[in-house]
This record gives sequence, structure tokens and C-alpha cells, in this order.
Amino acid sequence: MVDNRRAFLTGAVGVGAGAVVGGLAQAPAYAAVVSGADPGSVNVLDHNADPTGVRPSDDAFRAAAAELLASFQATSYSSQIPRKVLVIPPGNYLITQPDCLLPNVDGGERNARGDLNGVVDGISITGYGKRVSTITYAPTADDTTLWTNKRRYKNIRISGLSFHSTNPTSSFNYSYSDAAGLGVQDTWYTDVEWRGDWTRGIGLDGSSVSNLNSEMGWDHCQVSGTYSDAFLVMGMTPIVSQQDQFLNYWFRECKVEFQSGVFVRNNRGGSMNFIGGSYILIDEHKAGTFFKLERAVPSRADSVMRLYAQGVRFELRCDLHKVIDSAWYKGHITFESCDDTARAFQGFAAGTLTHAYDFTLNGSRGPMVRYVDCALMGRHEVTTSATPTTAGKVLYDGSRFANRSTGILSWTGATPRYEYRDCLAGAVYLADEKRP
Repeated sequence: MVDNRRAFLTGAVGVGAGAVVGGLAQAPAYAAVVSGADPGSVNVLDHNADPTGVRPSDDAFRAAAAELLASFQATSYSSQIPRKVLVIPPGNYLITQPDCLLPNVDGGERNARGDLNGVVDGISITGYGKRVSTITYAPTADDTTLWTNKRRYKNIRISGLSFHSTNPTSSFNYSYSDAAGLGVQDTWYTDVEWRGDWTRGIGLDGSSVSNLNSEMGWDHCQVSGTYSDAFLVMGMTPIVSQQDQFLNYWFRECKVEFQSGVFVRNNRGGSMNFIGGSYILIDEHKAGTFFKLERAVPSRADSVMRLYAQGVRFELRCDLHKVIDSAWYKGHITFESCDDTARAFQGFAAGTLTHAYDFTLNGSRGPMVRYVDCALMGRHEVTTSATPTTAGKVLYDGSRFANRSTGILSWTGATPRYEYRDCLAGAVYLADEKRP
């Protein structure tokens, strides 16, 4: 069996676009027919995609996706598991219309035959690596989304690709879940990059009976560009309480180095894990926040309001940048072995509010916040009312405060519960303290 992707590389050597061989005009190299194609893959080049980015590849991507989705195989798990993988060889592919990566078909609606469209259980889309295989999304209309997943696709793997937006009103993905059997679940991005200007990267939404939109991961990915809303929005319609079912998200060893905006905006759901990686806010003149934990609704479900960051290096380049801005009234927030002191030597650092918590929602309450073995810049603040907090605490354990000669935490009203344990203020040991 010949690897279709390798065959593409071999067949393209020494043949220029529009070359003349033996006195006959030849088709561009990328249009060459590859013999021995892998029957387990769908190559967008076989559908006349243009890897030079000169002309749009909308129709080619739609045709490739149609071939992929026509390859169902019956298994013990589902009758709608494709038996092919969508392959995007090296190049820069221009997409000018939404829903070209995968068709926007509602899994909960019925087709012309009266059959339920149902859920496609297993999608794999792969390129050759970020910036090697690039999709440039340049829609002619505003407020569009590159691909929409409405009760249709689950167990999705997207890898080895860069996505570049040239229209700041565009979004990458809108994902909508429904009742059991029509849930959107288990989407994993590996070695994927987002660049350019976006309104939103990924938005998670659902009905009053939403069951999933969960178990999503990003492994060795890169988030660049700008986001007027956020890269990831959890709970697009926060008034729908069932969206607290959106949970279990993993970012592993990622480069989150974007210009401005918000990285993760949490309105509903949660249980988020951020392990390793470099997180940098680049634009020194615009506001930016990595974790924005909203107070969109007064009451949330248990077990979802959880954020865990371990081994992340944060870099804040001006006084408009924050690591976290939280209005959660319960739950757990933990930073372990994290460092945000890269710019602690600069003049703006000491007075910059880098970690903010609001304990005034739902009865003067807050989450349990812990900093363990961290190096921290600037100052932290808890917004409190005149009423003593009834839940929540901020604990610093074995951490160092780069710009302080005393503790790093301040508050606006009644003293919150807090504790310093085995910490350093600058280069001096800070006396252990526990209130109350």
C-alpha cells in the first residue's frame, strides 16, 4: 500500500506549476494524479484543491468532506464511523466560505428520506504539521464560522494544521450539543495552530437538555493572533443551566502566545486543566487575560467550577494584562509550580493587578484558591463586601512574591480568609500568617 501523502511529495518533485514537458503543457504539480492512492484516505488534492492559495479551494474541501462522510463502515460501536481519513498535504489553501472543512448538517434533523441525520462517530483530519499545511480563512461575508458542529460529529481528531483568519469577525468553530445520543464529545487537537484575527476560536453552546460538549483536548498546539471575544468560550448561552454539563478540558504543553483578548472565557461548565507550556500576552498597549471566569449567572452546578494550572510560564508585558480574573463564588482554583515573573524587573510590575478575584457574588463567597510553589509578580486582590466571606480562601504555600516586601494579597472590604505558609517576599522569608 502506498502512503498517499508520501506519494504526493514524490510526485511533485521537479515539476513546476504549468511546466512544459516534451512540448506539451502540463497540469500544475499539485493536480497530478497519484497512482496507488491509499484507500484509507481522502486527499484534498484529488478534488483539485490549490495548495498555492491563488484560487479558493472551497469546492475541493467540500467534495473531499463529502467523500469522507460517504465512507461509513458498520462497527459494534456505531454504523456511522468513516473508514477514511481526510488528508491535507503541504500548502496554503484559501477558503472563502463557511462550512467547507465539514458540512454544517444538524444531526438532530431528518434528511430527505425522513431518516435522522444522526451523529458521525469518528472524524480524522490531518495535515503535515503547523505552517506546513495551512488553511487561510478569508470569508467574503462577515460573522461566519469555518466549521459548525451541531449535534453531528464526535470523537474528532484534527492534527498537523495551521488555521489563519484574515477577517476579524470570523470564528473557527461553533459546537452545539443536545440530549444523550446527540452530544458533541471528545474533540482533540494535536499540533494545531491558530493565527490571525478572530472573534472567537471555539464556542460551546447547547439546549436545555444538553448532555455533552465535553472531553476536549489541545496537545502541543499554538494559540496566536487576536480574539475580540475569546479563544475558547464555554457556555455561549449561560442562561441555560444545563450548559454546566460542559466539562473536562485539557491543554497540554501548548504555546498560548496571542496579541490581546481573552484565552478562556468560562460562563458555564468547567473542570479545566492547563499543564505546562508558555503563555504570553504580546501587545503592550491592549488588555488581555488568560482566564476569565465569569459571573454570568448567580448559581452554578457543583463539580464543574475547577481550574488547575501546573508548570505554566506566564508572561504579562504591561499593566493591562492579567493571568486570571475570577468571579466564581465556589469551586477550586489551583496554580502549582507556575511562574509569571518574566517582567517583574520592569517599572510597571509592582503595581500591576495580575490575579483578581471577586468574592461578592452569592452571599460573599468565593472559591478555594491555592498557589503552591509559584513565583508571582505584581499584586493580587480580592473584591469583598462589608460582610465577612462565608466561603472561600486564598492560600500561598512555598511561593515567592517578586515585587513585595510583605504579602501579595490585598482586599477591598472585609478581610477574606487567607494564609501564607513558607513563602518569600522578594529574597526575605515572610512570616507565616493565617486569617482568621
